[in-house]
Amino acid sequence: MEEIKKKYKCKYCGEEFDTPLELARHVRAKHKRAKAREKIDAKRTAPLEEIAKAIEAIGILKGLQQVSPHLNEGEKKILADVSKRMETLVMYVQRSK
Repeated sequence: MEEIKKKYKCKYCGEEFDTPLELARHVRAKHKRAKAREKIDAKRTAPLEEIAKAIEAIGILKGLQQVSPHLNEGEKKILADVSKRMETLVMYVQRSK
């Protein structure tokens, strides 16, 4: 009689294994940990994008403050205060990393 060997197939990539233990090791090593690493990397890159957007907004505020001739002194002062606050906030966030 011939023995039929059962193959265990990975549901993520389709690779076949002889034992369930080999399949479990493969899934943990190649797929589960990789997914966890992707989530961690996504969390790390999100603040960097927000910092870049904040720096861009600071530049826009400073440009608006310099270019706009119709602003009175009070409005210019408000724009300067807002841009300084945003700069301090960005510096604080970058230092806390």
